Amino acid sequence: MTTDTTLATVEETTEWVSENGHEFYTHLYKSTVQPPKATVTFVHGLSEHTDRYEDLARYFARAGIQVIGFDQRGFGRTGQKDGKLGHNQGIQNVLDDLAAMNKRVSVDGVPHFLFGHSMGGFISLKFCSERNKDGHVKGVVSSAPALRPGKTTQPPKIVEIILKQIVKVAPSIKKESGIDVEHLTDNQAELDKFNASPLNLSYCSLGTMADIYFGGLKLIKEAGSFSTPVYLIHADGDMATDCEGTQEFFGKLSQDLDKHFEHVKGCKYHEIHFQEDLDIDLPKTYTQWILQRIGNSTQSTVDTAN
Repeated sequence: MTTDTTLATVEETTEWVSENGHEFYTHLYKSTVQPPKATVTFVHGLSEHTDRYEDLARYFARAGIQVIGFDQRGFGRTGQKDGKLGHNQGIQNVLDDLAAMNKRVSVDGVPHFLFGHSMGGFISLKFCSERNKDGHVKGVVSSAPALRPGKTTQPPKIVEIILKQIVKVAPSIKKESGIDVEHLTDNQAELDKFNASPLNLSYCSLGTMADIYFGGLKLIKEAGSFSTPVYLIHADGDMATDCEGTQEFFGKLSQDLDKHFEHVKGCKYHEIHFQEDLDIDLPKTYTQWILQRIGNSTQSTVDTAN
């Protein structure tokens, strides 16, 4: 089933699509007034769904950036349909799905980018690390990436060892995420919507959890070989994912890489895109960063961390 709507110069299409033998809920955003200057795939975070980013996606579309968002395996409407809520069925499947969505939104001759938050920030970085050797993704915006768990949820070493063994035989076992909803944002309207929606979960599978945890540590360790232009942003008081992990990743990136780390100080919330008291206009900042890299994908200008 396909649903089309047009609102304030943005044409939107929600559609179920088949990729890699799986059915996915997708949401496409196009500007009605101009051909796209760039295209972007949105990658949502753990236990949520892509339509939580519709305001940001519409801002991108009005700026001439075409966006596709999709509910990942195990999450949102896709998870409800496949009956495997919270379970991503393996990170390589997730990367295959992301590659397919990139192809769906891409336009010949138009630069393509990724935007991901939290788990999605990790997935976007991992995709660029492993699947962007040809440079077809021209840049990635990674918000509060799950490279290391928040300090209140970091497991002791013995739990790491047990987790590695359990996921080999029972990856689909479910576990509470350990993330307090109150740590997401102090935007009460967004919290109310989050709590009211059956599309948001409080849990995930052990396999999904292991993919994020061990994959994030691996990305930090191998950051020196990361070669995609990157914009990182993280609040210093984030209790869901660790800002220090993002700082460490940034610090290990090549000095010649086009990179920027926006260290949001004095903020304790994870979903900074919902915060109403930030000094930085995030939608404007993200779109400017993307548009500044159109037609100059080989640049190596180094941005410094704030």
